[in-house]
Amino acid sequence: MLPSLFRYLLIGGIVFVVDVGTFQILLLTPMYVPLVTTLSYGVAVVAHFMLNKFFNFKNFERSTIRQFRTYLVIVVVCWLITILVIQISVSKLSLTPLQAKLIAVIINIPIGFLCHKYLTFSAGVRTKLRQLQRSLTRR
Repeated sequence: MLPSLFRYLLIGGIVFVVDVGTFQILLLTPMYVPLVTTLSYGVAVVAHFMLNKFFNFKNFERSTIRQFRTYLVIVVVCWLITILVIQISVSKLSLTPLQAKLIAVIINIPIGFLCHKYLTFSAGVRTKLRQLQRSLTRR
């Protein structure tokens, strides 16, 4: 598990550079800033998915489309956690938004890693639920 966690963190660093680099390049165009932000984030999400699929977890049990759907659900969950952590940290703990964002990243790294390892890039959520159900009924 440690080698894949290390690769996950390394890929995260690479994708951060891709995101910021794409953002900076697109800012040179006359595009609307929210569109630039969305496009660079989209490029980063696709890069993160592809690098983890082919170089980290190397899982091909399910189709890329099914894996990407699971991946997007996890991304949305992590995004919601980020919003919640930032809101609570700023309003209740009097932290700066940047401090709160760093805390959210620290919380989301293990969540994202474990969810991607065991749900996105494995046999899938349905298979995991069936396995859990079988193990509970055997007891």
